[in-house]
Amino acid sequence: MNPTDERYTNVMQLPMYGEGRTKAMYFYVKPTISNCKCTFADGSEYWQKIIHNDKLSNFKGEANRLYLDQECTILAPVTRKQKIRECKKLGLI
Repeated sequence: MNPTDERYTNVMQLPMYGEGRTKAMYFYVKPTISNCKCTFADGSEYWQKIIHNDKLSNFKGEANRLYLDQECTILAPVTRKQKIRECKKLGLI
């Protein structure tokens, strides 16, 4: 028998959803993850929505959308690619 099979790995006693410490840590970290603020080189600030993926135990941001408020309900008039392109034209990047 392998000695690691008998080792108790859930030290923080987190709720587990299946096998492995990654999923246990995911349920601990998930409530602390919120929408993130994007500040561009020209000084403008927008918000980007975070999407939780429960099947793969990870999270990511929306691909190209920006929002005006922290709750991500009001869509910004520009996309992320357009803002980056504007900053490049101004010579800030």
